[in-house]
Amino acid sequence: MYVAAFAKYLSDEINIPSISFQSDYLRNRYATLLWKYGMDKFKAGYVSDNDDPTRSKSFYTIPVEGGLINIE
Repeated sequence: MYVAAFAKYLSDEINIPSISFQSDYLRNRYATLLWKYGMDKFKAGYVSDNDDPTRSKSFYTIPVEGGLINIE
């Protein structure tokens, strides 16, 4: 809502009074909406790729003992 109001201000150059703007109310409202969205996803069984455990690499080369190289 704040972004939409600010965009309206920029496009129409309308003065927006900050007195009637209830930032605490909006912060709590959006936090509640995000929490509800997260709970709905959880109840639906949705799993994000970002939340999955890391996958092992498809290949792994075992280092050869004594295979170190000295660069001078």
